[in-house]
Amino acid sequence: MKTLNINSKVRIKLTPFGIAKLTAKHEELRSICPSIGKFTPPETDKDGYCEMQLWEVMNTFGEDMYNGNMNFPFDTNIQIDDAKFEED
Repeated sequence: MKTLNINSKVRIKLTPFGIAKLTAKHEELRSICPSIGKFTPPETDKDGYCEMQLWEVMNTFGEDMYNGNMNFPFDTNIQIDDAKFEED
């Protein structure tokens, strides 16, 4: 069996809904701490993938992760570097 740490980075391709969700979460935090500045979307590669820690993906988008959601926050294919897996 292989193990993946929740701190490992994964690559996801955000949808417009996903960007809107990140923006809303940032603005919520900014209302408490204005010094963080305006929202900047995550950098993406030529294929449109951005990198986030797995726990951050779960924390940010968890409530939107259900079967039948028509506004899914990212493409359902998640890229994980095989080197991040540990053998049990």
